[in-house]
Amino acid sequence: MKKQPTLKRFDPISTLVLAIMSLTVLFPLLWVLFTSLKGTQEFYFNIWGLPQEFVWENYVEAWQKTNFGTNFLNSLFVTFGSLAINLIGSTTTAYVLSRYRYRGRRFTNGVYMLSMMIPTIIGLIPQYFLLAGMKLLDTHLGLILVYGLSSIPFSVFTLLGFFQTLPHALEEAALIDGANHYQTFFRIMLPLAQPGIVTVGVVNFINNWNEYYKARAYLSTPTRLTIPVSLVNFVAQCQYRIAWGPLMASCILMIVPTILIYCIFRNSIQKGLTAGAVKG
Repeated sequence: MKKQPTLKRFDPISTLVLAIMSLTVLFPLLWVLFTSLKGTQEFYFNIWGLPQEFVWENYVEAWQKTNFGTNFLNSLFVTFGSLAINLIGSTTTAYVLSRYRYRGRRFTNGVYMLSMMIPTIIGLIPQYFLLAGMKLLDTHLGLILVYGLSSIPFSVFTLLGFFQTLPHALEEAALIDGANHYQTFFRIMLPLAQPGIVTVGVVNFINNWNEYYKARAYLSTPTRLTIPVSLVNFVAQCQYRIAWGPLMASCILMIVPTILIYCIFRNSIQKGLTAGAVKG
């Protein structure tokens, strides 16, 4: 009989450390939330306190002045479009690298690993001229290609270890039953890799949703901007007197989709991060 796992005793030091870490994460978020419900005068006279009166008009002003509705749809289109390209390229690449043996496999794997060590900011100027040459500058398609392709090395690195944990017996059984390689991948291996795929998808969703520098460099038309760029433009328009309430309200509206995505897929993310940690 297997021994039942024993619960560890209460550790006050570990609990205190976790509590402090939780506060460092929650306090800025709560401060932004409370600030988004304050008026301008109350913000300057009561920066750290709770709002005396909830000013919900800040959210209406944030939606109107920052053109939030259009920019929100732009961010959704760019993020999900790049995510589709990333997942298609990374899942197929990681599966081939982990399950097939061919000449040049180690070299290909090394190229992907090496590309992760190059700072993304270095490729800003070359990508700019590449998009300009392809007539994709100031287009959502150009930004989708940049986001989707540049994040493939990280996704391949993450999914590579995950595919390696899946048993080869499943593939062999499928091939014996008459399935080809494509059917084995799409019907058997891909569903089993769902936790890892969800983890990669959520991480890339958050990165692309919050990305600013590339969107600022490659987009210029106001109706095509993403949310991070529009927020910075809103601050620039305020000049010397920043409307902190509407600005923080815009930040809250921007944060909500990422929180919802994590809450929906949190179980799959936990499975994906711990995959392969325990054997047997």
